[in-house]
Amino acid sequence: MDPKRSVLERFLERNSINSARPLPIVHTTDAYITRKSIETGKLSISPCDRFEGENLLYFFVGRAAYKKNLPEEVEYWELPSCLVFDFQVKNAKRLYPFDSGAFKTKRYPNYVSMMDLDDFSMAPTSNNVERAIGAFFQSNLNYYRLAARRRADFEYDHDVGVLDEEIKALYKLIEDKSRRMDDRRFSIELQFEESFMFSDRKPLLIIIPETYLKNQKYVDKIYRTGETIETYPVYPLRKDYYYYAIYEKLDSFYRESGFYEI
Repeated sequence: MDPKRSVLERFLERNSINSARPLPIVHTTDAYITRKSIETGKLSISPCDRFEGENLLYFFVGRAAYKKNLPEEVEYWELPSCLVFDFQVKNAKRLYPFDSGAFKTKRYPNYVSMMDLDDFSMAPTSNNVERAIGAFFQSNLNYYRLAARRRADFEYDHDVGVLDEEIKALYKLIEDKSRRMDDRRFSIELQFEESFMFSDRKPLLIIIPETYLKNQKYVDKIYRTGETIETYPVYPLRKDYYYYAIYEKLDSFYRESGFYEI
């Protein structure tokens, strides 16, 4: 047993798991920040308040899982936007199966937050991402929908025993549907310590509020930056609507691009 490997990583290694090729990686931020990024030609690292003294850039595999606390109604430039890139782990610094910030600030239930964050870290490799999706969900579609395998099948197939408390806690976290929880409870997080230059890494998809379609110069610049643009309408609605709209756009994009078939 390699003591340098986390509990989760050793679990994934000890079992024969059908890997699931990962979905693209998604960065979610304010629409205004996306506009500034497109103007400068890069998605920049920024100071991180969870990993003190570090400048990082965060992504979640597949999902627009990062959600900013917004008032009931905000200006269109404050609304969420997404930049979607081909899956990649090159030069990633850290990999977790959930939102590490929520874990560090004890926003998860005690049954998992009592444990050590390091027990859930994984080396940032594509193999670890694929095996994590395969073990808990079996497919990209199930992962995107946060539909875990049946508990009995999961524990039997992967020989989850009484001393696998961390694995049981992680599975329970997936199924925890209490009001304080959202999909970040199992959204695979990637941290990078270098900016993404669009000249080197062209976004597959950029999702923005449709208000920006009024400026053709900006629209043309987005098309030069990324391969596809999707927009959603702006209504006087709760912030939840906008995250639903983005999820629906991503779901359609993955389905039409064949990501659920691999």
